[in-house]
Amino acid sequence: MLLMLTLGGCRRVAPAPSLEAEAEQYVRIVLALGDRDPDSLDFYAGPPAWKTEAHERDASFREITRSAADLIARLEHDPSPTEEARARRAFLIRQLHAVIARSALLSGTRQAFDDESEALFGVRVGSVDREAAARARAEVDRLLPGAGSLVHRYAAFDRQFMIPPDRLAAVMARAIDGCRRATLAHVTLPPGEHVVVEYVGGTPWSAFTRYEGHGQSRIQINAAFGLTVDRALQLACHEGYPGHHTINTWIDATLVGPQHRIELTVQPMFSPQSLRTEGAATFAPELAFSGADRLAFERDELFPLAHLDAASAAHYMRVARAVDDLRMPQAAIARQYLDGTLEFARASAALEADALMPSADATLKFFNEFRSYAVTYTFGHDEAARAVNAQAGDAARWQTYLRWAAGTK
Repeated sequence: MLLMLTLGGCRRVAPAPSLEAEAEQYVRIVLALGDRDPDSLDFYAGPPAWKTEAHERDASFREITRSAADLIARLEHDPSPTEEARARRAFLIRQLHAVIARSALLSGTRQAFDDESEALFGVRVGSVDREAAARARAEVDRLLPGAGSLVHRYAAFDRQFMIPPDRLAAVMARAIDGCRRATLAHVTLPPGEHVVVEYVGGTPWSAFTRYEGHGQSRIQINAAFGLTVDRALQLACHEGYPGHHTINTWIDATLVGPQHRIELTVQPMFSPQSLRTEGAATFAPELAFSGADRLAFERDELFPLAHLDAASAAHYMRVARAVDDLRMPQAAIARQYLDGTLEFARASAALEADALMPSADATLKFFNEFRSYAVTYTFGHDEAARAVNAQAGDAARWQTYLRWAAGTK
């Protein structure tokens, strides 16, 4: 019997007045940072007036830093009568330290990659398992024999499975529906939850989800980034179900409303909170589908819808899963590139050779703008996988996934 994680219907718990005020102040500080630098704000779904007030105030980075430091001092010296209150204060302190670090970076302070990722996301990448990466490349080499470099063989193979532009919307709609059905088998979403999909261009990312509150999300997909059927499914799970849309809807319905967790109506892009939500979303396809179920869905439904040869689906997915195991080399190369030990051309070549990434230039441009955010997709994925895979049974896995992403586990 599956445990249904029902959203809503929880008892409303009134927080301590001081903690409520501190949480509100935290939200206002994050909004001030987001107004100064839009890249620093992932989403906001609280009172609209607060965002307007942040814009009218137009706080400087110095003022934002001072306000965050003052709030940290209050939180550290304010007694917390319950374990729940202590956990909330600890969360706010971690988030505020990240706000200070982001403000410093935007003001011109540069740190080494590992120091920056620790300050913003609470993690250091450390060394990469080169033997595991070599095994993954060897597996791709075995699956794609032939002349020429491995990255060129992989790029040529991958191009055979690109969704034709006139089929993209239909394939994405079906992929999102499949991810949603897989999620609804384990999670009860509130009535009326919904995602809107838009196709855009000229962005450094392939897709982005903006949570708008009350179970509503807007997913923007960069149509200029070619998508294979497998990556379309991964994106559908990552951005929608059980990824960002589901996580944010669950947090809204179980923590923001019933428990007055006003601090969760906002998410700074560069923070320990983002490491968890982005890491969980990257892991989402592995939670939603077993290997066999994913193959069946792509082969029997998505490949025909894309007018691609379904007989090739199994072989393509074996290659794709081996390439997935090359996530961590991407973070290591990002570190070398941003630390200045690899210039653009050599970093691009390293991404091609070590991570089998044919579109390496676009990835480096992403690193230029979002810097150590790369750890959320790599390190964050592995942390989410460890937390979920340590559980036995679907009920425990899904519950752990949502609570880990929300920072409550």
